[in-house]
Amino acid sequence: MRKTVSLFAFLVLSTIAYSQNPATADTSEVSYVVLKNATLIDAVSDTGKKGSLLIKGERIEALSYDRPITPPKGAVVYDLEGKYIIPGLIDAHVHITHGTLKEAQDQLQKALKAGITGVRDMGGDGRMLTLLQKNTKIGEDMGPDVFFSTIIAGPEFFAKDPRPQDVAKGAIAGQVPWVKAITDTTDLRQVIAEAKGLGATAIKVYLNIDKHLFKKVAAEAKRQHLKVWAHGVVPPTKPLDITKGGANVMSHAGSLIQYQMAKGPIKGRHDFESREKAAEWKAKLDAVKWDENTPEVVQLFEAMKKNHSILDATLFVYYYFKEDLKNMEEDALRQVDAFRAVTIAYDMGVKIGAGSDHMISEDGTLNLHTELKLLTTAGLSNIDALRAATIVNAEGLGEEKQIGTIESGKLANLVILNTDPLENIENTLDIKYVVKRGVIIP
Repeated sequence: MRKTVSLFAFLVLSTIAYSQNPATADTSEVSYVVLKNATLIDAVSDTGKKGSLLIKGERIEALSYDRPITPPKGAVVYDLEGKYIIPGLIDAHVHITHGTLKEAQDQLQKALKAGITGVRDMGGDGRMLTLLQKNTKIGEDMGPDVFFSTIIAGPEFFAKDPRPQDVAKGAIAGQVPWVKAITDTTDLRQVIAEAKGLGATAIKVYLNIDKHLFKKVAAEAKRQHLKVWAHGVVPPTKPLDITKGGANVMSHAGSLIQYQMAKGPIKGRHDFESREKAAEWKAKLDAVKWDENTPEVVQLFEAMKKNHSILDATLFVYYYFKEDLKNMEEDALRQVDAFRAVTIAYDMGVKIGAGSDHMISEDGTLNLHTELKLLTTAGLSNIDALRAATIVNAEGLGEEKQIGTIESGKLANLVILNTDPLENIENTLDIKYVVKRGVIIP
């Protein structure tokens, strides 16, 4: 049987190793940690400010900017002079269950050490996700907190796409709570109840759902206090109808505008006789011209702002999987459709979230950090790029009262950096420690 380390045991080990006075500290009774003399970038203010914070158990007990915090008896104190503290990062678009459980656990451990204290899984094996959600929360596994959606789509998707069966092994895709087929006659109340019972944070509406059914399933999800996540396009449903239908988060900036501007019904990947026909249709779609003054563009982003729909841009996947983009100068990259869409949405006041859709590259790189850099290329300020991966993503999860900023009463999910991310967003990679639910991870 694999040995695991409990949250309490891990806290003890961490405080023994990093107490300022390890020879005398009674770590078996430690419940307080003081982080002092750091610049706190709380994601509330636009700038950082030097101060200290007190952690009690897994939560932030107090913040102080004007005077030192007097450490409670038995507290472990870290003097972080010259360091910077940001909220723990959240990758809002991952898929972690397409391998074995051990592989998923290893990925999550790597993610946590890279400053990612929360992940939003956008459709996987619900059985594995439920286990990982529990284990990372209580410390049986070392990793970010796991939030996940079930996938809801029309029967055609499950009949034609092999991917859902990959996460339904031992069952039938479309007939289990985490990958569920629905039609106009489906008992939506039961479908949502099963998703909620599994531990899902949200439903993800995928393909072959028209705008009327989308609105019905979104309304039922919200009635049962689940979030509604979707791609920006759910053929045959266009982006404008996705936001009006109740989507809390809409994923993928690429081709978002073109699909909105398409004449007639829009098609999904399985709606063509051949790959050639699909490529021909997509080429025509990509040839559509638009800018920030195009009526459909203005209408869509005004609606997203009004409806508080977050744009989960996933710029990384457009960049990473197209070799020609990797060699582009920033000015040229900004003209790529996905980047232009993010620029316009951001300028119009749409909230932008940060998700990689490819959490770890083959070389071990945690790609959320690259996503933050790409968001700044698209025009986000460094602080708003940080917000995209913290408070905005927390809002998309419905967890903004618990995580996403450095405030008293919130979970102590933090990243301690050696250098200033407001000066250079790539400094989010320069990590000294990560703090997950009050546990210091070197």
